[in-house]
Amino acid sequence: MEVEAPKEQIKKSAIDLSLSDKAFTMTQGSVKPPGSDSYSWFIEHERLARPLPRRKDGTFELLARSTYVFKLREKLHQGLAEGGIHGQATAKSSVGRVDVLARLIVDGMESYESFDPKGLQRLCGDMYLEITPITFNVKVKEGDRLSQLRFFYGAPDDVQMKGEKLFRTVLHGAGQKDGSLSVDLSNVEIGGLPVAAFYANPPRSRYEAIPLCQQPPKNRPDPCRYWRFKESQQKTERLKIKPGQFYILRSKERISVPPGIAIYCRASDETIGEMRIHYAGFVHPFFGWDRTGPERGTPLTFEVRGHQVPVTLADGEKMANLIFYRMSEDSRDRDPGSYQTQTLNLSTFFGAWPKKLKKVHKNGTVEQA
Repeated sequence: MEVEAPKEQIKKSAIDLSLSDKAFTMTQGSVKPPGSDSYSWFIEHERLARPLPRRKDGTFELLARSTYVFKLREKLHQGLAEGGIHGQATAKSSVGRVDVLARLIVDGMESYESFDPKGLQRLCGDMYLEITPITFNVKVKEGDRLSQLRFFYGAPDDVQMKGEKLFRTVLHGAGQKDGSLSVDLSNVEIGGLPVAAFYANPPRSRYEAIPLCQQPPKNRPDPCRYWRFKESQQKTERLKIKPGQFYILRSKERISVPPGIAIYCRASDETIGEMRIHYAGFVHPFFGWDRTGPERGTPLTFEVRGHQVPVTLADGEKMANLIFYRMSEDSRDRDPGSYQTQTLNLSTFFGAWPKKLKKVHKNGTVEQA
């Protein structure tokens, strides 16, 4: 692929991208990729960024509602442009579930999260990751992998697959005819309590930033401190989305992906009313493939944020469309991953819910037994 990256980062249908030690605070907020100029110009000459120092433990602390840019350790070679290679990127699933926006910037491109041969020919192929935590303070270190990049021989549209037979093979549920996903607001049981959605509740007092790397289970943050439960009211089957709140929900459809197919999950309308849907968009081969029986396949996760005014979300409302791509060869990587058996799951950066919870208070906070 002519990409400088260790072999262990090249998995399934994408390559993981890793942070370097070159980190910057964007003093005036996000700066859109310039296209004709190197992004380093904005960092070095335009006074739009200042270096971000490491903490004593070697990590970088990223504060909520501030924007940062890291240069990535990987670099794209000119040979990719000569071979007609295109690229598409997205944040990794665990990152999106912590309400962190992570967008790839490729030198030579005028937009985020992609590259094409024409843009790549302009410059040297350096890559950067723009990171904006929204709800929680987080911390990262050099080598952390927050984004993933998928390569295409030619334009992505050229290898798209469609058809009702394909949808029936991959999807189990209501979206079989058109490849769409809808939201499931029925309750599942967690710790003995019913819950249809999680919503973020960062502690008001000073708290340790959440590390965006895998920690031993005993060292991961307690989810009861950071999240609340929302139970579905079966009579109405609607969920109120409040302004400024971040929710985690799941799809009604379950997915099982064959070894030769890669999927991109895109919001059917990125902004629906006064809420925004954003989530990691890649679904890799074998996701849900080995889950058989009455619960065949695995649901996907939706990450939803309320905007200025309250809205209500209905059970079964259409949320996303799946775009199917035929891979150049079948994947042999059957790594089950972290979310293969999920129903309604938090990011793996958090600890597990206690097996027994006492009750949910009116404000949604969870009391442990």
